[in-house]
Amino acid sequence: MKLNILSNKIGWFGKFSGYECLTDYFPKEFHIKITRSKTLLFNRLVGKLIQKYTRRKHVSTSEVFAEFSFMNKMSTKSISHILYLENHLHILPRIQQKKKKIVATIHLPISRWTEDRLDKLKFLDQAILLYDEEAEAFSKYISRDKIHFIKHGVDIDFFKPGNPTLVQKNKILFVGHFLRDFEMFMKVYHLLLEEDFGKELEFHFIIPAAFRKIPALDTIVNSDRVFFHGGLSDEELLEFYQTSYLMLMPMIDSGANTAVVQAIATGLPVITTDIGGIRSYGGGEVFEVNKRNDSKAMAALFTKYYYDSDFRNSVAIKERKFALEQLDWNTIAKQHLSVYNTILNAN
Repeated sequence: MKLNILSNKIGWFGKFSGYECLTDYFPKEFHIKITRSKTLLFNRLVGKLIQKYTRRKHVSTSEVFAEFSFMNKMSTKSISHILYLENHLHILPRIQQKKKKIVATIHLPISRWTEDRLDKLKFLDQAILLYDEEAEAFSKYISRDKIHFIKHGVDIDFFKPGNPTLVQKNKILFVGHFLRDFEMFMKVYHLLLEEDFGKELEFHFIIPAAFRKIPALDTIVNSDRVFFHGGLSDEELLEFYQTSYLMLMPMIDSGANTAVVQAIATGLPVITTDIGGIRSYGGGEVFEVNKRNDSKAMAALFTKYYYDSDFRNSVAIKERKFALEQLDWNTIAKQHLSVYNTILNAN
């Protein structure tokens, strides 16, 4: 099989994070050409010329060059796969004109899509959706039998539980900024401070510096129990997962969530909202979830975890088991290959 991949790399993700890790798990005998956006001078100059011709001013010149290169390779490959569809929707009409086999992966919940962007899904041969809850909603724009639910994978050999004796009971983790519900977090935060253990808690936020201007957190940024971290190595990030007692991270909405997937793999119990794709990753079955804006119920669940270490540890074990059985990149890669074969065998 000859694969043509258009990939992206989120700037603050390390080697072991991101959906683009998928390609590391394809069979070695496959012919895979991966195109990524690179800010090389030549790429930017050529991209600028293409940008001027195509009038795609909303896309960076290096991104335009990557898309141009990807489309040029389609004629020599069996399957072309856009790993992050939301970044490249605008090229779908051009690809459809080439009459080539194309699949793309949907990451974001449908609430983040406009009707104009959703309408472009009709140009796909097949779509991969990283969570199951909104498959029917997307089927208004692309036939349901063309939508394939595959979970976001994780490197289970890297993201794994650490030494349980190093877990710090008062260390609480929050990772990321996109679609996080900081207003609900603050309500839970204040409820927890009313508990006997409240003043012992430490809240660690792993958020890139460029995204820390969050109005909801203004009142706690200078607290001696609140810490912000960024620019972490893979190993430093892993240590936070392995040594924290809980992840407290309510969401506004969610598709697949990298932080949740990594927490599950390391056996860090997740406290989050019952929304979007959370149930596709064990929410409600492996770990308890709360309704959005029900801060009292979330604080009560936190308290349950805090006072009952056995309960906390049993959830940690179930999460790790879920990751081993359902999130291993080797398993996820095989599921992608099955979709590719479906496309190749279609009339």
